[in-house]
Amino acid sequence: MADDIDAIFARIGFGYWQLIATAAANLATAALAPALIGSTLTNAQVQYRCQETGTLNTTEGFDNGCSRSSELVIDMQTVSNTTQQTPTIYETSNSVSNTSCSSWEYDTSVFTSTITMEWGLICEDAWLSSLYQMVICAGCMMGDVVGGAFGDRIGRTATLRYGSLVVVAAALGIGLLPIYSLVLVCRFALGLTLSSIMYPTFNLVIETTPTSRRTVVGMILCSPFSVSVVIFTGLGYFLRDWRTLHLASSIFAFLLLPVSWVVDESPRWLAQKGYLEEAKDVLKKAARYNGATLPPTEELDKIMQKLAADSEQTSAESKNSSLGDLKLIFSNRPMAAIVIITPLTWFLMSIVYLGIPLNVNNFGGNPFIYVALTGVMELVPIIVGVAFSKRFSRVPVMSISFFGAGLCCLVVTAVTEEMWWLRWILVMAAMVMISTALTMNFIWATELYPTVIRSRGSCSCSLGGHFGFFITPFITDFLAMRFLWLPNIILGLCGVVAGTLVFFLPETKDLNLCETMKDVEDRWKAGKCKQSTELRNLGVLSYVKSKDDSSENSAIGGNYRH
Repeated sequence: MADDIDAIFARIGFGYWQLIATAAANLATAALAPALIGSTLTNAQVQYRCQETGTLNTTEGFDNGCSRSSELVIDMQTVSNTTQQTPTIYETSNSVSNTSCSSWEYDTSVFTSTITMEWGLICEDAWLSSLYQMVICAGCMMGDVVGGAFGDRIGRTATLRYGSLVVVAAALGIGLLPIYSLVLVCRFALGLTLSSIMYPTFNLVIETTPTSRRTVVGMILCSPFSVSVVIFTGLGYFLRDWRTLHLASSIFAFLLLPVSWVVDESPRWLAQKGYLEEAKDVLKKAARYNGATLPPTEELDKIMQKLAADSEQTSAESKNSSLGDLKLIFSNRPMAAIVIITPLTWFLMSIVYLGIPLNVNNFGGNPFIYVALTGVMELVPIIVGVAFSKRFSRVPVMSISFFGAGLCCLVVTAVTEEMWWLRWILVMAAMVMISTALTMNFIWATELYPTVIRSRGSCSCSLGGHFGFFITPFITDFLAMRFLWLPNIILGLCGVVAGTLVFFLPETKDLNLCETMKDVEDRWKAGKCKQSTELRNLGVLSYVKSKDDSSENSAIGGNYRH
């Protein structure tokens, strides 16, 4: 069944019809960027001091103090015609006692308003400041579970449309609500819905893209995040009020809502669910939009009938193929390896990926330049990675990227602050490497999981990734308070471990997408996979369909890779 569908999409090609879904996926990814890393500017750490009242505080500069110091001086005044003395108490700047502050002044030379400033999230309330970043990561983790289930059950487009409505409401709530607890609720909802819609939408694009274009399209889908980071930093430079910056950077979320209602459902998903007529209608629309021709009606009907015959078996497997069904998963060796290792690599990768930009407060330097450069570094793998990924397989690219990022983070701990230029080079090199791994991991996760559990499989990877995002603030904020060098050590070790784990995953470059878990197991046992080869002159692909593992194969431009 995989070959038949891939052959049809090879004839349809990649054109205007796929661009609609690609636009939706790009907007979802772009909307996630300011939500995920926006706290670097909207909740930036600022200097503060006890607010002066009269002569209560004569401290010059911002000392980040949570109490004021004063000396009590008693002037005994004799009250006339009595023997009682009434003391006059006043305070001087000489420090002999401490008094807790009731209000603070903030350094507004860089940011006029931040989350911390508005609600006074410092001193004993400093832990509340970290919740702003943590709740959206918690929402993303929950969204991975919800998005995977809904993406496979109600469809890719339904998940996208209904989720977009919640995204807009949550984004407006964050920018307008005056109560911090309600802002946190909206942050959680924003993370939940963005995560829920991003991966099903990503799968929709990959499932409708010809195999020869999959790598290029997959890497293009990752570029909006990097572009959005750079745009967000530019907006932050001119908009120093956190509410204004948040609403302005939510433009991608607002644009996603109308676009989501013109996206067609994935024909692969429709076929898996037995909606064969609907799948055929979508394929006809795709061919019409792209100016392509489908196979003759008789042949197309024959393919649909074959899909109908396979749909009952596929549907039965789908019902039993939940990632929670351990017996089914672990009886299939390659699927067990995929299900265990991929979320773990995503967890480790995400700690490094988010830890580098969040570590700006410990790294020093201009925060706008630092965050903007991390976004620019993310574009490098997309610009040069297309040709690189076509030449090399998934496993070596991923391993080198992980090892490179980890080693750069480890080495930077040994570089002194006087060699600031070398520290910047190492950090940005680590960002390039980990961005390469992230870009390829989006594509690889989609290729590793079969259609019956692709959304849930991809979202399980995202769940591991967002759990890594969730604990990253603990590393960059709390641990750094005690050991400033520790965050980079942890980031480095995460990269090295992830680079080792990828060797246990199967190679998928230039291979057709699997439809069922049995396809994954058969490909593993046979020790050989079909490889599609592009006909350079015609710009289309021909696929091989074998009758069994021992039969001879014939194809136009096709071969086997052992």
